[in-house]
Amino acid sequence: MAGISPATVLRLERGGIGSLRTYERIAKAFQTSLINILPEFKAPSRPTLEDLELLDNSMSANPSDLPDLPVGNWSPTRLTDWLLCPAKGAWSTGVFDVPPDFQWPINERATVGKAVHQYAENRLDGADVNTALMGVADKNTGMDPELWLPFVEAWDASIHPTIGMPLAIERRLEVTLKGHRITAVIDVVDAHGTIRDLKTTQRLPNPTAIARESVQAPIYVAAWRETTGEMASFALDYLAQHKSGIEYTQMPIPVTETDIDRVTRQLDYAADFAARPERITPNPVNKYGCTSCTFLALCHEKFGTLTTLDAPRQTVAVS
Repeated sequence: MAGISPATVLRLERGGIGSLRTYERIAKAFQTSLINILPEFKAPSRPTLEDLELLDNSMSANPSDLPDLPVGNWSPTRLTDWLLCPAKGAWSTGVFDVPPDFQWPINERATVGKAVHQYAENRLDGADVNTALMGVADKNTGMDPELWLPFVEAWDASIHPTIGMPLAIERRLEVTLKGHRITAVIDVVDAHGTIRDLKTTQRLPNPTAIARESVQAPIYVAAWRETTGEMASFALDYLAQHKSGIEYTQMPIPVTETDIDRVTRQLDYAADFAARPERITPNPVNKYGCTSCTFLALCHEKFGTLTTLDAPRQTVAVS
């Protein structure tokens, strides 16, 4: 069956659960409604709003109306995963089925970043410092406030005064590029019409972060233009933690039509893999190979023994 690997067909024949995208392809092949063949839905990862919306609308949706990915629309993070390694993209977006007992990692730095974003949103919505702090503390019980307090103090001192009267705060936008639907959640558009994206980190961008941001900026600018009819500039607000304290660095990222066209072609590339997952193989791109990847054990089981790029004769231990 077009677009469905023999391994997936075998798993379904044995009573296994496929991804939502798989069932959409089957429905299209048999020219029937998705709801007629869809079993009880089992999310490939943590259920998202897109999962629920997609299932709610499945009775009336045409196959062409469904997103490329089982988890919903594309996003800068999802696209970057596919570009860095198609196997990682497939695991993280449900194209490859993740076992129900898979342990999704908890990223402490991401949790800190979420707390800082909550504080910034509270302040931009008009809350005073104490109210904003209490709001973050209430939503992050169990987290040591000392992990995020230095960042929010730095945000208030260095970033907040430069925003002025914002044109948009925490705005969720969608853009369609050559048929691919993408979701973009903009932190803030400042008084000058610049899309500002807040990053909290322990150091300035590494190569993976730079790759993600080269995708993020054109998508956000394209989404803003599709929504408002206006072009916008884009800048990253980096709060980097050092031993001496928090350092603020702003990094403007110019975006041209060429950049938007590049991201569109990158979406075509990733979507082609998503539609034909039997072509996917792991493609480690950093010097550590696959050793730090969340999905190492899953790839080991699916593709065989993986080795690090810096020590190709030494296999990676998988428990």
